[in-house]
Amino acid sequence: MAKAASVEFINVFKRYGNVTAVRDVSFKVEAGQLVTLLGPSGCGKTTTLRLVAGLELASEGTIKIGNENVTQLGAAERDVSMVFQSYALFPHMNVLDNVMYGPLVSGASKKDAEAMAIEKLGLVGLKGFEKRLPSELSGGQQQRVAVARAIVLEPSVLLFDEPLSNLDAKLRRKVRDDIRDLQQRLGLTVLYVTHDQEEALAVSDKVIVMDNAVIAQEGTPADLYERPKTRFLADFIGEANLIDGSFSQQAGNVIFTASGTTLALGAVAVPENAKTLAFRPDRAGLALDAASPLVIRRQAYIGPSREYVVDAPWGELLVVRPVREAILPNGANVRLEIEPDAAMVLPG
Repeated sequence: MAKAASVEFINVFKRYGNVTAVRDVSFKVEAGQLVTLLGPSGCGKTTTLRLVAGLELASEGTIKIGNENVTQLGAAERDVSMVFQSYALFPHMNVLDNVMYGPLVSGASKKDAEAMAIEKLGLVGLKGFEKRLPSELSGGQQQRVAVARAIVLEPSVLLFDEPLSNLDAKLRRKVRDDIRDLQQRLGLTVLYVTHDQEEALAVSDKVIVMDNAVIAQEGTPADLYERPKTRFLADFIGEANLIDGSFSQQAGNVIFTASGTTLALGAVAVPENAKTLAFRPDRAGLALDAASPLVIRRQAYIGPSREYVVDAPWGELLVVRPVREAILPNGANVRLEIEPDAAMVLPG
């Protein structure tokens, strides 16, 4: 494979008339990393990917691939390949011809193009599928053909645009693991776009979360899940209970108050302008307490765990407990017990 290259954005803007799709975005993907651009629809993540590919040109700022400034270079002048959401396979060509197409267009002989294509099909586990048409393949197999076609020219950067969106849930897990395994085995630099939080956490060295055309936060999957900096991040990455209230200090511990009910949080850090308490549903317990205003409204058995929906003075809570624990009945008054280090205090 060609040597993997870094990707760097420096104060990049992309404007379409009066609409700014990417606003002052700066980040760096180190060579050999898999970095995911994550965010809701319309946040700017796909536009950012297209700016890397050269399918869109920046309105302002600098884009580097390796040590080269590629800001004003078109797609054909960048050593980048993209796997599209639709796969974009040629339906009238068999698997081998689809993967050979890039090398042939680039001037390789038919013999060399075929050898390159067969090698890459072997890497993605499709040896023996060379003569099949795309219509004769499953969705996961078509995805792997698209990957083989993207890496056959050994690009320095590989881009994925929502690559699993057309697959069912079970196959998504298998194909995302295949992509991650291939990326690590070959040392590829990969920039990956998705709106699926679980997918992003599972495959990435680093995740860049975008919201309204800007970067909301970037970091490792654990950083974003366990230490979100804003209410948006806590709510967007995984499930979270979000309660607005006030914070005070009492004998070295933080006391949270919402709608007249208090919770002791321990010695947690409280940022300036703290307004919201957040915690994950699986990081809190429930205990019977007749004096508590919290009441279990309903519960659901979901295999390894049980979900409780709890009515509280400030709204609805979701708490997830291991199924081996004793069942708490609907209508019971309960006390909320947030695990140590699980409380996330967020600014307004």
